[in-house]
Amino acid sequence: MRKRKRQLESINPLLDSMYRDLGISERIKLENLRRRWHDIFSEPLSLHTAPSDIKHGVLVIAVDSPTWLQHLKFMKKDIIGKLTTHGITDVRFRHGNIQAAGQRKPFDNTTPPEDFRELTSEDHYRIERAVEGVEDDELKETIKSVMEKAARRKMG
Repeated sequence: MRKRKRQLESINPLLDSMYRDLGISERIKLENLRRRWHDIFSEPLSLHTAPSDIKHGVLVIAVDSPTWLQHLKFMKKDIIGKLTTHGITDVRFRHGNIQAAGQRKPFDNTTPPEDFRELTSEDHYRIERAVEGVEDDELKETIKSVMEKAARRKMG
């Protein structure tokens, strides 16, 4: 009897499916864009804008002044072109605070709010298994944080 060799399969489709099921795939995509924003767009554009939200592939970009808001409308096609590799299909601009849009306070998991529950050992195991193939340490920590937050939410 001849044994068939099993080829290694990528974990990405499994992770993508799990993130969609947990409802966190767009949050992970947004955090990744926030970290890489200054690499994707050069100055001065990156200094006057920040990713704010994503829904169904549409990225909302916060812009710090009405002048830049108007200017970016003419650059929309080029901006989308740079973001398509990140799963973005369209962009919307809104006037707002770019620091608040681009930087969030880190999730503090030391004192969970009342509507959160403690993580079980099974939760920790599942989260560790989900991120074990992620090589980028910063991305791995972001994914773990998001998954921990999702797991802590009490189910209605």
